[in-house]
Amino acid sequence: MDKKIKVFLIQFNDSFLGNSLGCDLDILDSRASVADLMDALDAFALEHMEDCKGCDGCCRERAPLIAADIPRLAELLPPTAFPAHQVCEAFAELQVKRGISDIFFRRDKKSGACIHLDSAGHCCKIWPQRAFVCRSHFCLPRSEKIERLRQDITNSGINELTRLLLAEEAIGASPLGGHPLEKLLKATDYEENPQRGLSDYGQILIRDCVSPELWAELYKPEAGSL
Repeated sequence: MDKKIKVFLIQFNDSFLGNSLGCDLDILDSRASVADLMDALDAFALEHMEDCKGCDGCCRERAPLIAADIPRLAELLPPTAFPAHQVCEAFAELQVKRGISDIFFRRDKKSGACIHLDSAGHCCKIWPQRAFVCRSHFCLPRSEKIERLRQDITNSGINELTRLLLAEEAIGASPLGGHPLEKLLKATDYEENPQRGLSDYGQILIRDCVSPELWAELYKPEAGSL
């Protein structure tokens, strides 16, 4: 099968990163999905990086959740008619500031680490079900293109998860923390979204999640022959 995304080593030489190796990517196929992105990053890490088991540095940072994370995380919990609420109730913290939602893995109040961190083994307890932001991260400098891509996918994914929570609440789900979202957010603000109704990473096309300007930087079909 032809690769849809190519991730490769580059040399950074600037005032912030100094002189160091990092990574960049080119999208070779206009139908590349978020699943293709994660597969390409996994392949790159397998070839160029050490196994990160035993290192928990990134487990102390904010880890947002997107709507496509919900089905995998729901596998860890009993079946329910309201999976977005169940997952967020069990694992996440939701904040609303100035009419904008933010949803991320809850962290231990004492250590500041993600609640899914095995502090003794310094590894993730839910590795197969970890979120997109975790799966697309590793401890190597990344190009600005990759950072903007991850941010755009995360932002639209949080918006879609917010829409799901509002929709579940509208048909009977108990409000998270006892505070109805409909009193804090406008459902109409979350109707239009490139990830709307898409519950699988493979359904989410990257070109739909980014600006035309970023897509022009990312999409390099000719790079596949290099």
